[in-house]
Amino acid sequence: MKTYFYERTAYKLSSEPVPDFFLRLDEHFENKLAYDQNVYAHPSVLLAESVCGRMADVEMYAFLLEDVRKRNSLQRSEDEKAAVLTRSFLLGFLAAAKALLDSCAVALATLYQLPINRSDRTFSSGDFWHQLVLIAPAVHRRYHPLRLFFGEVGRWPAETVYRIPPLVVLQGQYGHLPGREAQLKVADDGSMELPQMAKDPYRVNWIDPLELYTRWKPRLLALCEKVCQDIEAMT
Repeated sequence: MKTYFYERTAYKLSSEPVPDFFLRLDEHFENKLAYDQNVYAHPSVLLAESVCGRMADVEMYAFLLEDVRKRNSLQRSEDEKAAVLTRSFLLGFLAAAKALLDSCAVALATLYQLPINRSDRTFSSGDFWHQLVLIAPAVHRRYHPLRLFFGEVGRWPAETVYRIPPLVVLQGQYGHLPGREAQLKVADDGSMELPQMAKDPYRVNWIDPLELYTRWKPRLLALCEKVCQDIEAMT
């Protein structure tokens, strides 16, 4: 019997299709796990639902980022409202992306029984990578090329003060009443201090928040698929 772990996530509430690799993993559970009332608490099922749930959260916040532009009227007075909501939803998106990475790291640490503290079960921990290469070198080779990407995802929520600056900074570049698209932008580089950004906003590389989703989604899905393969192999 299938566990349908993906239906206990935000995918249940979304029109976004569940990625095929999650469905295939549940087919594996159906074939490998004996059905009883405790099957839903099997460690592999718990890890699968955790990873799937966080990916579904990423998709949900991306939907909200896009939807807020459609649901608020195009009247000038609504532009600032759309910008404020976009900033709030972007914070949720960034937190969900970071939580997804943490969920994947916990899954690997659990599957391969890495002898590390709970605080080190994260892709930002050097001890995590050290133990992974010692215990499962082939697994380490599959994930190590993603470390730069993991670093990028981790920096965004750590630098939200600078990457999602006050709206007045954007008004300094685009005028006191900038258009909606201008007010939705965020900084792709978190190295500038706020006073410097306000004084010289033209030096900032402004991007649409949805560009992050476009940039990150393929790699986040690829990461989830890799983790699903590991869960399957260890179940």
